[in-house]
Amino acid sequence: MTELGRELHNFFVEKKADFIDLLQSLVEQETPSNEPSSFTEILEIVSRNFENLDFDVEYREGEETAGQLLCKPGDFNSQAPTQLLVGHIDTVWDIGTLDEMPFTVEGNEAAGPGIFDMKAGICMMIFAMKAIRELEKQPHIQPVFLITTDEEIGSGESKNLIIEQAKQAERTFVLEPSLGTEGKIKTERKGIGQFEITIKGQPSHAGLDPEKGVSAIVGLSNVVQQLVDLNAPEKGISVNVGTIEGGERANVVAAKSKAVVDVRVPTKKDGEEIKKKIYNIEPDLEGVEITVSGDISRPPLEKEEANAKLWEITKSLGAELDLDLQEGKSGGGSDGNFTNLYSPTIDGLGAVGEGAHAYHEKILVEETLKRAELLTLLLLYPSLED
Repeated sequence: MTELGRELHNFFVEKKADFIDLLQSLVEQETPSNEPSSFTEILEIVSRNFENLDFDVEYREGEETAGQLLCKPGDFNSQAPTQLLVGHIDTVWDIGTLDEMPFTVEGNEAAGPGIFDMKAGICMMIFAMKAIRELEKQPHIQPVFLITTDEEIGSGESKNLIIEQAKQAERTFVLEPSLGTEGKIKTERKGIGQFEITIKGQPSHAGLDPEKGVSAIVGLSNVVQQLVDLNAPEKGISVNVGTIEGGERANVVAAKSKAVVDVRVPTKKDGEEIKKKIYNIEPDLEGVEITVSGDISRPPLEKEEANAKLWEITKSLGAELDLDLQEGKSGGGSDGNFTNLYSPTIDGLGAVGEGAHAYHEKILVEETLKRAELLTLLLLYPSLED
């Protein structure tokens, strides 16, 4: 371990209790994405912590969400390069979950709703900057922190701001949780798409005039099978018919039916091909009309040359902390899918643990603090262009 590595390790050991205190304050603010009014206190907590680190915090109000926080150094120079750090404070958990799933710390494990995905990552951001300040270090590249409140529902309102900041950034770090309890860094993510397929048939009385009707449900059943046939697990392509609905009542030949489809693809090319195939599907039934809508909403995070270089830097910095970092691919999406299009991106730099979106959600405290050490080294790393 290098001298700086030892300094950082000692800092995070000393600050462990403070880290857990902040983490508890975040986890005990229940913040489901679709409840904007629940974010008031957590936005104040995060803002206050960055302001105490001499950051200017700009609140971007949301229309249907709780908005975003954009945190820049007080002496920010718009002409100088930046590094972007992205995280979210919304969770998938409803208000009241804490009653059944309270914040707890037992040994090396801390648990609670949203702790792994990804409130521990927000704590890591704050404490990495605390370490830089208290150890009197200076980042070569200006850090910009973007905290959003709608990642779990697709980042519809925050997407433009994410892209705007990524376009200006030399590199981007996404503090989503790492992959598995072994803590793999996410260097690749699948792209995600959602499509809606509507079938219009011809209604008729099922008993008196069944031959005059054309069933939208029968038409949809054929379409569903065609969608299932698009799956290619050997290529990492999945097409899942998640919901279907149709019909009015049992004695009526169905006039309408609908399917909502989730698509996951490893490459942009795969996404383009699957989209084309879905839009070209035709039901094998005369007399029905088909309407298709949707797109690949989160492009894949692919490990291209710039990302590979940033991964090698991350791995080498991990070695300075006696960490043997491993990389992995994730089937889920994040805001890293967007930043990757404009800025070399490393994802999954957040907490080590397990149980995202599950009742056993937890982090491993010591391992997560080691990742905070790694994050601090990345923040202090010189320009990639030097």
